[in-house]
Formats: sequence, structure tokens, C-alpha cells
Amino acid sequence: MKLSTSLVFLGIVASASAFAPPSSRTCRSTSRSAPSPPSSTQVAAVEMAEVVKGVGIPLLFGGGLIPAAVLANKSMAGTLMKKRPEKPNLTEEEKKTYLDPTFGVADYVEDSGATGQDLPGSALLFPPERIPLSDIVAIVGRIGDVDSVADWSDLPSTKLPKVSQTKPPMWLPRATFKANIRKAKFLGWPVDGKGRPIGGEELEAAEEGRISKQGALIGDAALDAVFDTWAGGANIATPDKVAKQLASWRPDTGSFNLAGFTAAAVSGRALIGIAALTFVVIQVVAYGTLFIAPALRVFAGIDIGMGEMGQCDGTCTSLF
Repeated sequence: MKLSTSLVFLGIVASASAFAPPSSRTCRSTSRSAPSPPSSTQVAAVEMAEVVKGVGIPLLFGGGLIPAAVLANKSMAGTLMKKRPEKPNLTEEEKKTYLDPTFGVADYVEDSGATGQDLPGSALLFPPERIPLSDIVAIVGRIGDVDSVADWSDLPSTKLPKVSQTKPPMWLPRATFKANIRKAKFLGWPVDGKGRPIGGEELEAAEEGRISKQGALIGDAALDAVFDTWAGGANIATPDKVAKQLASWRPDTGSFNLAGFTAAAVSGRALIGIAALTFVVIQVVAYGTLFIAPALRVFAGIDIGMGEMGQCDGTCTSLF
């Protein structure tokens, strides 16, 4: 009995010591130990983590934009510069639903051999080649009305599956327009509001023999300028837009409002420029927010705004 009582007493003492406050000796040893400063390895690891967070994460999530943007910019540059169309390799099944069967069939004509002055104001169209006024006359002289531009009821878009049979979509592709004009008959040299030949009598005498021939060579830059008056940079045109434009600068078979045509061509081309500028601005904002601004904060300590990704190492120099 005495032995068991002693064992119980020792157990109570041992348990109590576990919850007892630390001795003065323990306190003194604890107070003497101070936290050691971070090593250079730890500092480098923290800095690397900031770099990864500021630059790596944007690259991880925004890097997928780069390939798509490269393709989009390439396409935009081709549209602005009117590069030669590539001849598509279509299967028989694809040909049944392809809206522009003439695309890439004809070679791109840079120089028609035209003489004389260029289209007034053609520099505002930023064409890849010069646009001779006689080439414009060759095109306009083959247009009598909206129905002379295309056989609207026989376009590929009217034969697409599941389209309305009474009011099918009538979409005239750019290349089809070019092919139609080059095959069309020349109706005569157009005149201005005072009955004078467009470009003057000297130009008419020098160029009418060339442009009035069946299948005369006409530059693609001139054909694009005419098409852009009603398509506004798009690659298809509809009869209502064609008719509206012809009413403003080709009111009848013989006359031609050159100033009205030039204004319409510049306006149509401007839509392409505005769209391209908007696309560039969107890219600048996106890449600035995702890549440029975070990199400047992390590596140069410069803050240009545009989001909060990335942290400066110390004090940021704010530019804006």
C-alpha cells in the first residue's frame, strides 16, 4: 500500500512539472538567442519569387496571345498592303460551299502599262502600287448599273444550303468582281458634269485604244479602289451598297463624278485604317498590362501604370 501511494505521488509531481512555468535558467537561455538575419540565399529566393510572380505569371496566362496576335497582324498587313492572293487548294467538297471560286485564279496585276496621270488623291489610299487614272476609267467605263457588276442571283452565296429561296444572301466577293470587270465590255469613255472626258482629251486619245479592248489589262490596285467604295475594306459587297455608291458617282452610263468617287474610295479605305489602328491600340494596352508594365516594375523599378502586376524592389519611380 505504501509502495503504490508513493508511485501515485511521483506521477502527480511529474505531471505537474510538465505544466510548470520555465525556470529562470531556461528563460535566460531563451532570452540570449536572437533571430538570425536572412541569408543571401533566402533573399535571392524571395527576389526570384517576385520575378516569377511579376513576369512569369503574365507570360503563363498571356503567352498564348502571342501566336494568335502574330497571325492576326500578318493578315492585317496583307489587307493593308493588298498582297497577292494565294491560290487555295480546295477539295471538291470545299468547292461546293466556297463563296469566291475566282479567288487566286488570276495573277495579281501590279502594272497595267497605263500612261498619264494617277488618280487624284490616290496617295490617301496608301496603295501598294500607283493607281493610273486610265485604269479607273477602264473600270468605270465597264459599269453601266448595279446589274453590270455581277449576276447577283447566280452568286455562290445564293446557292448555299438552308438559305431563303425568295431572298437569298447576295454576296459579291472581291475577286469575282475583278474577274467580271475584266471580262465586261467597255461602254465608252466617261465624261464629267460639263461633258468633258475624264482626265482630258490627251489621256483619252492615248489610252482609249488600250483600255477598250476585250480583256484589257487592269491593275489590281485600281480594282481594289473601286471595290472599297462600296465594301469599305470588306471582301464582299451587296447590291444595295453597290447601287448606293453608283448613284453618287456613276449616275448614268456616260457620266462620272471623279471627286465623289475619290471621296468614297478614301472613306472606304479609312475604315480599314481605323480598324487597324484600333487593333494596334488594343494590343498595346494588352501587352503593356500583361508584360511590359510588370517587367519594368520588377527589373527597372519604374511604374508606368497599366495594372498592378509586378512589384518594385524598393521605391517605384512613377512616370505617369
